[in-house]
Order: sequence, then structure tokens, then C-alpha cells
Amino acid sequence: MITAPYNFVPLNDKIFYPPWASEDVLKNIHDVPFEDGESGVIELEITTKSPIFIKDSKNPSEFCHFINENGGKEYYIPATSIKGMIRNVLEIMSFSAMNFIDDKKYSFRDLKSDEYVKRVTKGICCGWLYKDENGIYKIENCGEPYRLSYEEIEKYFEIENYKDRFMKGKFKDKDDPLKNAFGKYEVVGFDRLQKIYNFINAGVSCSRKIVKFDNDGILKGKVVLTGHSSGRNESAEKATGKILDFVFLQKDSPEILKVKKEVLENFKFAYFDGRNKQPKESPDWTIWKSKLQRGEKIPVFFHKTGSEVTSFGLSYLYKFPYANSTKTMLDIRQRRVGKVDLSEAIFGYSKKILGKRISLKGRVFISHARAEKISKELKERTMLLGSPKASYYPNYIVQDKKDFKKYKTFDDNAEISGWKRYPIHKTINNESVAPSKQTTSIKPLEAGSKFRCKIVVHNLLPIEFGALLSTITFHQNNLCYHSIGMAKPLGYGKIKLDILNLNGFDKEVKEYLKDFESAMNGEIFNGKIKWHESEQIKNLFSMASEQNDAVNSRLKYMELKDFATSKNNNDSLERYIKFENVNVVQATPLSDQQDILVYRKFASGLREKEKALKEKIELERKKRELQEATSDMDELDKRIYKLKNDPAYKNMPEATALFKAITQTDIFDSIKFETLCRLRKMFKETGKWKEETKRKKPEKDRDYQDTLKIMAMLKEFEK
Repeated sequence: MITAPYNFVPLNDKIFYPPWASEDVLKNIHDVPFEDGESGVIELEITTKSPIFIKDSKNPSEFCHFINENGGKEYYIPATSIKGMIRNVLEIMSFSAMNFIDDKKYSFRDLKSDEYVKRVTKGICCGWLYKDENGIYKIENCGEPYRLSYEEIEKYFEIENYKDRFMKGKFKDKDDPLKNAFGKYEVVGFDRLQKIYNFINAGVSCSRKIVKFDNDGILKGKVVLTGHSSGRNESAEKATGKILDFVFLQKDSPEILKVKKEVLENFKFAYFDGRNKQPKESPDWTIWKSKLQRGEKIPVFFHKTGSEVTSFGLSYLYKFPYANSTKTMLDIRQRRVGKVDLSEAIFGYSKKILGKRISLKGRVFISHARAEKISKELKERTMLLGSPKASYYPNYIVQDKKDFKKYKTFDDNAEISGWKRYPIHKTINNESVAPSKQTTSIKPLEAGSKFRCKIVVHNLLPIEFGALLSTITFHQNNLCYHSIGMAKPLGYGKIKLDILNLNGFDKEVKEYLKDFESAMNGEIFNGKIKWHESEQIKNLFSMASEQNDAVNSRLKYMELKDFATSKNNNDSLERYIKFENVNVVQATPLSDQQDILVYRKFASGLREKEKALKEKIELERKKRELQEATSDMDELDKRIYKLKNDPAYKNMPEATALFKAITQTDIFDSIKFETLCRLRKMFKETGKWKEETKRKKPEKDRDYQDTLKIMAMLKEFEK
């Protein structure tokens, strides 16, 4: 059974694109007010319902604060934290797209999986990664890696009990420094491993080419050591654990491969580059990185296609990247069409499209929330905050429970689970743990603390303002809470938002909520009152309310051993509302069919206006293009050019189009004789000119009949 302090709101495949957010409108949205646009100020009070902690930038264990003129602490919640919290909920409630997702490629390393081992070892190469004088990363290809036994290393370098240190019962899995490659380098000696040695072939074992030291050997290369994850066990049916390391052979003219930026970033992400909190940067990468920066070459294992490196790592069985990034997986369900969703229209955006950065400033501005009364800072608490891994696909990817064959991963055409949320706890976990490298120390503020802030709104339509109010109040549902700050998996950060005052707005809150809800039902649910009971709203609202927190809905991380057990049992994380112990909470519907009809009429009018505007712009564009293209032409050529670009004559031979235009329209009446002469010439050049016919039924000979008509029209001018 899988338990977790988090769950997911499922993705919406249909995205709400506001019909008023056309490109033309967005250009002027800050300067040109909507006819019914509203501006004003929301006065907001935030009450903490559990202890809360938001890290201070200068003092990481203390709550965010500044020192006033009297030298006292004044606590506040940063505007960015409030905005991020509100925007995330609004994205879900307004059926916007998931806009904030790290486009990362996760990697996997499963030594117990035959599929993984086969995938990584097939076609694997070894080589030396370095950075050239221009800062470009390259790999010097050494080809297939050769193997060297621990016993051989022990004997050649005269290291007593080197091999035995890795046997089961003698190797400390948790804290032995030899788990990491650099522990082994220190034992053997860095200087020794920089040298080139001679080797001879010593046979093949399980398709692995083995070498031995030999001063007269024709093979030359360097010894490369990698980590040793667990003790050697030779008593098992199939021996487990390493007893071989590697030799990278020298080549006279090695292939030099360029490493693309994307491949390098995938590697860094897999090895937690630069992270100083759990999971921390790989110890081996920390040291290898410093050597790389000093201009040294470091050993890597890699795969390539042709002359292109596709992935690389620090060990033979390295962290292998999945085929799809998170953004690629998101696009499987949410296919965007290049329009602006409601969240972007309200809060703005900055994104790259086809290499070009485009931005829109938001129309909602939030102040810091300052503590209104003296809040008590609680004693420092040391806690272990789990770090969920999005690569754990039983949770982060939607699995087929009914027809389960195997787990879907980031390699598959699958769907990510959705927006990650931390369900609200009834109580908090106050247990303090002993300080360690994995723990975090915080001084939270007590429950009952109050903060106030202002939200300034500029030129929002009633629907947009309704979406904002719906987000703040959970559509006026008192069972629901927001959450903010750190330690949410332990129950911290539960808050209540209360609107103290609406300055500058004409309608009641309920009316704005109705406007927003009508838009959702009108657009997303085809005019049916369904928004309040959608999977998205039910999961969001249920997670935002206090639940039983029992059995399969327990809000706790699994033990390390449970992750493997759950995989073996083909378990996956259930949707929150499907847990046995969860009371499903949903919004109370406020709109009716008449409200939806009003919205749909409004939206239809906007779309007609946009269509007419686009047609006008397109017509003007074509007119300009026509003027530019025909500026040096005589009148006849101008009219023929226009004819060829007329949709009515599209795909017709030029002579046929000209004949139809002369005989059926007055386009060429003012220059008819000149046009007829041009047409006669075209007919003759294309073989359509026929003054006689051999067919028994002349009326059936189209070219002959057309020729007669042209001749008759020319005779009229001869008179």
C-alpha cells in the first residue's frame, strides 16, 4: 500500500482560453480599460490555523522578518509566497494549463531490473570528459571498457586486504567511504591512477573483456575506479556485488565527440548538481567537477548515436535518462494552442516561443503580509523533511489499475499525475529528531498568528475578478484551507484567508463568483452545470479540507523499504477522493442555465468581433501585398495577377481563369480588346486554340467552342 503526504489534482485536457484575451487586446490591456473592467483593492487577513514557517533569506532557521527602528523583529509573509499559492489554486479552479513545471529529464537506475541493465550495457562506451579552450564539453572516446579485478589491483599496487574489504560482512554499506569512487582512489593513490599502464588480455567473463597488468603488454590505458554500492555476496545462487573495476584503453587517434548542452544538463540533474540539501549532490561528482573545472579530463561512461553523445554518467551502470521530459509528458494531456489561459491573462507571463521571449505584465499586485499582532516564535524544532522524487513513477505517472501489465514510466506515452498538493492535516507532527545532514531546523510561528495584506486589481473583467475571489475563498467554502511555507507534509502552514473589505467594486462577492462559474460551465462543460463536481474541483477541495488521515489516506512518507515492496506489488498512488477514509468535498453551485446563456452570448459576441477584426487585418495585409507586387505592372498584368490570387479561380489554369473572367464578369471590360488578344495568345501557346474540329458533335469540343467565342468577341471590336 502506498501512502504519501502529497497527492495530485488530475490534469484537465480541456483548457479555458478567455475569448477576450486576443492578441490585440493583450497589447493594450493595461492602457485601454474594458467597458465593464473593474479596478480596486482587496483587504485580506491571513490567520494561521497551525504553526507556520517561511524561511528568512538571511537566517534560514528563522521566520521571514525585518528589524524595525526599535531593533525588534517584525514578521511578514512575502508577496511572492502569497502570489504563488493563489496562482497555483487559480490555475486548477479555472481549468488553465499547468504553467509552472520544470522541463527536466529524469533518470533511473534499477540494478535489480534486467531491462535496465540490458538497456544501459548495450552499446556502452567509455571515455574522458573535458572542457576545451572555448568552454565546450567534449568526450574523448576510448571505445569499449575493459575490466580489471580487485584481486589484480590488490596484487599490483600491494594493497593489503583490498579485495576483502568489499566482501559481505566486511563492507559497511551505509558509511564505508569505499561506497564512493573517491574512497577507493584514496586507498589506491591518486598519483598511481594518473599513469598509463601496460596490460594483456586475460579472457572473457560474461561477455566482459578482462585484462591483467603486464609490463610487456601491448594494451595501454588507465585504471578507472567506480563506486561500490553494496557488499559482495558469493554464497547466493547468483553472486552479487562488484569484484571488477575498469581500464580505459588509449587510442592513437581517438574520436572526439561534442556534448550538447541538453545532454550535459540531463547529467547534472541526475547527479543533483549544486544541491546542498537532500538529495545532495553526488560526492563523486563534487570532486570530479572540481577537477573538470581545473582543465583535467575525467572518466565517464556514455552512449552515442553516430557521432552524437546521447547520455553519460560516472559509473558503468549509470543513471540513465528516460526518453521523455516532464514537459513532453505534460503535452500528452494538455495540448496548448498558442493562446493565453485565464491564469496567464490575470497574473501575466514570461515565456520563450520559438526562441523569442514574450511577456505580459499581470493585472493583480499583492503586497507583503505583515503580522498584525505580536506573533510568538516557537522553540527551534529539528525535523526530517522528506524529499519526494518525481522519478518515482507509481506516484507521479497515471497508472492503469484495471488493465495493469507493467508500470508506465517517463519512457511511455503516458500522463503525469497532475498538480501536486499537500492535503491539510488535522494535527501537526511535532516530533523533533536528532540533528543530522538530512535534518532541517526551524523556528515556526504559533497557530493563531494574523497577517494582513492588500491585493490591488487593475482592469479585471467581472469573470476574472470572480476567479480571483473564488480562489481566495474556495468558492465560499468554509471547510477549505490554503497552505503555505515549509513542512506542509507534517501539517504546518495551514491558513485561512478572509476578505475584510472590497474597495472599488460594485457587486457582492457571490455575484462575481457566479460570473466565473458560468464561464467555466459555459466553456469547459458545454453549457451544463458540472464545474462544481468535476474531478479537479473535488480533489482540490477535498485535499484542502481536514480529513481522517487514516489507513490508505495517511499523510506520511513510506519507509525506504516500502518503496521497493510497493513496486513489487504493482501498487500506485490512488486519487485522493478514492481513498476509503476521505469525505469528498466540492463547491456549491451558484449559477443557473440563464447565467450560462448570458455568458455564452457574451463570449459569442467577442469571438465574432475578433473574427471580423482578423478578417479586416488579413484583407488589409493582402491589399498591401497586392500593391507591392503590382506596383511596376501595366494595368492588364495587374488585373491578371489579381485574378490568379482570387480564391474563386484557385487551382485553375491561367488561360481557363482568364476566359471565365472575360465571359462571366466585367473585370476586364475597360480593357477587353487587349485582354482578348492576351487570351488568344495563351490559347495558342497551350494548344487550346482550335478554329476547326473533327468531332462529329462539335458542341462537345470544349476548346473549339471556346475558340469560337473568343473569335466572335474579337470581331465585335473589328467592327
